[in-house]
Amino acid sequence: MIDMAFLLITFFIMSIRFGQAGEETIELPNADQAREVTDERVELVTVNVSGEGVYLVSGVQRSRAELYRYIEARKTEASEHRKLEIVVRGDRSSRFENVQAVMRMAADAGVTDVSLAALQAADNVEQR
Repeated sequence: MIDMAFLLITFFIMSIRFGQAGEETIELPNADQAREVTDERVELVTVNVSGEGVYLVSGVQRSRAELYRYIEARKTEASEHRKLEIVVRGDRSSRFENVQAVMRMAADAGVTDVSLAALQAADNVEQR
């Protein structure tokens, strides 16, 4: 019985770590107007851009061509009742050209709602 309990605990700990693996590597910039999206009628596709220019969607690394095909397929699947929104999470150290490429791909695929993710700046943090 005790062995089964330890196996279950180990399984859940490992599952939690793997589920958040794609988001841990991105260090978001601060923004004073950051807000959380909570609309249920919006389907969010989160694209993580690492400092090295690697694109991650749902924990899967994709090339630019694969990312464009993925965005295009999601746009086609979106129904009239659900809007597709792309959220770009660019690492602080990533080049803006890599983030801009995602925005351009979304526009080419017909997605009009693209957001840049940032951390909400605290009032007591000195702004640069």
